[in-house]
Amino acid sequence: MTTPLDPHRWARIADLFERALSVREADRPAWLVAICGDDRALHDEVASLLRVHAHADGVLSHPPDPGRGGADTAALRPAVTLGQYRILEVIGAGGMGVVYLAEDGRLGRRVALKAVAPAASGDRDRIERLRREARIAASFVHPTIATVHALEEFDGQLYMVSEYVEGETLRERLARGPLPVAEAVDLVATLARALAVAHARGIVHRDLKPENIVRTPDGRLKILDFGLALTVDHAGAPLTGDGAVLGTPAYMSPEQIRGRGVDARADQFALGILLHELIAGTHPFLARTPAATLARILEAAPAPLARPTPDPDDRWDRVTTVIARCLQKQPEHRYADAAALAAALSRVDPTASEPAPTPRAGAFWWWQFHQAAATISYVLLLAPLWASRPSAGTLGVPLFLAGLIAAVVAGALRLHLWFTARQYADQSPVQQQRARPWIRRADVVFATVLLVAGIAAARADGPSAPLLVAAAAAVAVAGLVIEPATTRAAHQTR
Repeated sequence: MTTPLDPHRWARIADLFERALSVREADRPAWLVAICGDDRALHDEVASLLRVHAHADGVLSHPPDPGRGGADTAALRPAVTLGQYRILEVIGAGGMGVVYLAEDGRLGRRVALKAVAPAASGDRDRIERLRREARIAASFVHPTIATVHALEEFDGQLYMVSEYVEGETLRERLARGPLPVAEAVDLVATLARALAVAHARGIVHRDLKPENIVRTPDGRLKILDFGLALTVDHAGAPLTGDGAVLGTPAYMSPEQIRGRGVDARADQFALGILLHELIAGTHPFLARTPAATLARILEAAPAPLARPTPDPDDRWDRVTTVIARCLQKQPEHRYADAAALAAALSRVDPTASEPAPTPRAGAFWWWQFHQAAATISYVLLLAPLWASRPSAGTLGVPLFLAGLIAAVVAGALRLHLWFTARQYADQSPVQQQRARPWIRRADVVFATVLLVAGIAAARADGPSAPLLVAAAAAVAVAGLVIEPATTRAAHQTR
């Protein structure tokens, strides 16, 4: 767990940082060496803060919402037309770029147009960053990530055309106060599941913050900005980026602030800050000055959450444990991946159910086919089972009755799951969890009955013996091997 930094030490780090800002930039390295003496660790921490100050996009403390309501710095005014797009208003502006709400005249829909800020229109690095953002965000589809439609160029200016997401940012929501614990946990778990998909494709966001997350009027979440996303390989090693410090420092992981190699676990640190902030209403590392805030991110333990009363199910202990692990200074001490974080969050509230996954069309069809085929096969196999009664002697009728009960239970539950998955997808995960053990038991009973009946028929030279033995093997393989695989494939999230 995180060891709190001596408050005197991080106060000294913050003080030296503030003093260094008043020193001429060219003289800072020598000044820093002289002032820190032999304390190399102190030198490195202050140097990290100076590097962030020099290169980071955004302010050092909580950035204001970039004005989802207009800006005077916009180059385009309402009613201006760009190809098929007619500008309606400015919905966001900042140092990095400007975002317009526009109407797509060809498809009759509203879209968001993002361009490099007018003051930086000639900055090739920012133009290339916008191009990369469009490519990264368009490389996969997820309901919690804003969809990119196109990358257009008009009058020499590049525009990213994406889904227009109507709603309020989490920063706007926090302005009204903290969220209930269950709501905050569910929200961050949803974000973690979306990021797990991005991470699986080698994409690290690097700039998660309340301003970049919107909740729609119907309660859905959308991650809007992949402008600082980093591509990593499957081993987690960065493939792009040169160690530059980019992002909003108040939500950076320590390794980001120090300009070290970043992998998917950096996003976990931001999610830990976000979860704490949603519950407490304040940033866990907030200090009197921006420099002190950064110093606390680098070295200090987060501010403790005030425990509510009563807490009958120990949910508070579980949520604080999750936050503490996300906010570990060393990446290897955090969760293995975002999926593991999402699973931990799902265990915080034992009464909450997992959200319904999005079925994959092809696999879902095979899963439905398996449910129908198994049910029909069990019914048809009752005929040879009934015919084999004389071969089993006194066990004939009990065997048939056991097989009949198993076939009815397995068939009825399979049809129930099939109907639930098609008509009530949100309840499907819970129903799957409840019904699967009973289906598995029924399959084992039915396969055992067929095998015993087949052996008895073979001893009596009954003609149904090969069919019953083969059917027993088929039922066992289908129920214990094939069906679990088709179920996982059909119900995993895209």
